[in-house]
Amino acid sequence: MKNQRLLIDWPLTPYTGWGSYGIQLAQALIAGEDAKPVLTYRADRSPHCDPHWLIKLDELEAYSHELIKYFDKNPRETVNTNCQVAMGPMGNEIPPLRCLANHQIGVTFFERTTINAQYIKTLERYRMIITGSHWNHKLLIDSGYQRSEMIHQGVDTSRFNPIPIQRLLKNEFIIFAGGKLEARKGQDIVIAAFREFIKKCPEALLIACWGNIGNVGLETISQTPHVKEAPKKGNNTEIMEWLSHNGIPGENILLAPIMANSMLANLMKQADVAVFTSRCEGGTNLMAMETLACGIPTILSANTGHLDLLEMKLDHAIAIGLDGKGKVPKNITAGYGGDQGKLWGETNPEELAAKWMEIWQEKSQWANKGIAAAKRLESMSWKSSMKNLITILKCKDIL
Repeated sequence: MKNQRLLIDWPLTPYTGWGSYGIQLAQALIAGEDAKPVLTYRADRSPHCDPHWLIKLDELEAYSHELIKYFDKNPRETVNTNCQVAMGPMGNEIPPLRCLANHQIGVTFFERTTINAQYIKTLERYRMIITGSHWNHKLLIDSGYQRSEMIHQGVDTSRFNPIPIQRLLKNEFIIFAGGKLEARKGQDIVIAAFREFIKKCPEALLIACWGNIGNVGLETISQTPHVKEAPKKGNNTEIMEWLSHNGIPGENILLAPIMANSMLANLMKQADVAVFTSRCEGGTNLMAMETLACGIPTILSANTGHLDLLEMKLDHAIAIGLDGKGKVPKNITAGYGGDQGKLWGETNPEELAAKWMEIWQEKSQWANKGIAAAKRLESMSWKSSMKNLITILKCKDIL
């Protein structure tokens, strides 16, 4: 391995999209011997993590021990490091730099639709910004920041693939819906559509993977037009009670526990269709990429980061809410900085329920179509994504 260090300044956890990104980046650096990963947080461990990763994780934490220990006690301090590269996360706001290196690289997924001069000025301290979607990339370029590169998230195709498994859930029609519970993810739209759908398909089952670790943005769901109030907490007990108050019978819902990403594939494969009615996605929506890779017909709201997936013209990627661009209520977008650019999108629950009816009536044909089309997602594996990232860093003499 070259005598270079690349610092990753966010937690490596198998339970979040950011965590998966960090794990995959660290693994790619180790496998290619391009740089030694340096950590600033103790990583989450799970029985569902690969043993070979846990062995390397022990090594990385031992190597990064002093830095991890320092930030445990001084989480907001800025430190000079001997690293070649420091990569940090950012979103609608740019957090203060914690780790200084020869090159600062930002990784961003944001929902804001206008970029002001102060935001761009702050970005100037970075050698490069990695964005996760074309619309994020274009907005930065159009706003005057020219050192942006677009690299999609990846899919773990060793797990998320169209290889069939035993279907243990026998409901007439099974819907998978994912994303942490908040207004931006549009779960209220799914709930409203499902209330109507079960009137015609009483044995339908909604697998909801909606757990919200830390209750981040949880209260925003109370601002949406199709549900009442918000759960007190983002755990299954509170969410189930909230769903009952919003007209979803317990026998029609399976709330997935918060689990490691590696466990999701077989649960997804129980479904006839997946749905993501996000009002905005800074990236492509990792879980949507995963259902598509599994060959599951996947309904996607036609806005922001989802457009990257829809523009691939996959036979099992189904656009919805095509006329909803710029129509998200202001009381919802206000919680995320507003939608001055009119890029967020609203989906009509009646349109979603009708689409489910269509797929239910032809679910065998849709299943076959999904299996055939899923192979195209192999080009969006984490291995390919991280290879692209490392190649760009080398081409720009950053690594």
